[in-house]
Formats: sequence, structure tokens, C-alpha cells
Amino acid sequence: MKYFLLFLFSFGILSLQTQAREGFRLHSDAAQYKGSDYANVIDVARGISLDKAFAIAESNPEIDYFVYMKGCQMVLEVPADVSYDPSTDRFGLAQRISFIYDSGAPGEGYCRIFRHGDVVFFKNEGIWLGSAPGLADTYIKE
Repeated sequence: MKYFLLFLFSFGILSLQTQAREGFRLHSDAAQYKGSDYANVIDVARGISLDKAFAIAESNPEIDYFVYMKGCQMVLEVPADVSYDPSTDRFGLAQRISFIYDSGAPGEGYCRIFRHGDVVFFKNEGIWLGSAPGLADTYIKE
């Protein structure tokens, strides 16, 4: 019973966090695609509330959209066929690690790791959204 109540509480918190806000269009369960070069990143904030993310986006006219991590953790491997140069990663979003693909196969390479409350703010050029069910939501300024 305790776990069921904890589940209901967690679900309630997540559903509150996915509320759209005036001036923004919600793309639920979506994040910047892992194959993107992330060259359109404007800013990054770690471990903040959704309200704080909205405040940052509203105060900066360069920000066109942002991705908010609502899930526990999302690891986006940089695909082997995508050119990646760590010297151009001005926010240090990618790190070289060993990991396990969803298929169970081992892998090694650069990954972008995001945790609950992490936010990446983007400008519109280079928008490329991918599926992130239960992990992230994207909010686009209207």
C-alpha cells in the first residue's frame, strides 16, 4: 500500500509539472534529438524547478524553446555516425563514458546525461525533437 501511495504522489507531481503555460506550446514527452549537434544551445541550468525554467526563458529573448527533464535520468549517446568535437561543446554537455544500449549491448562513447530538473535552453535554428516518453518535455515560445 505504501508503494502504491508513493506512486500516486509521484504521478501527481509529474502531471503538475507538465502543465502548459501561457505563451508556451507544450510538446509532451519530447527532447532535442540525440543526433543533433546541440549548436543552438543558449544556456543550461541544472536541478531547477519548471517555474524557474519558465522565468529564465521569459527573461531571455534569445531563448526560443527549452527542454525540461521531468524523469529521473536520460542518457543520450552521440551516435557514431554523428561528428562530435568536444572542443566545440561550450556547455560541457557530453562526456565520454561506457554505457549499455537499450538492446543490452555494451557501448562506449560520448553521451549527454540529464537528470531531473535539468533544463537546456535553445534558439530555434537547429530544432530537432525526438521522443522522450516519461523523461522530458519541450516548451516552445509562441
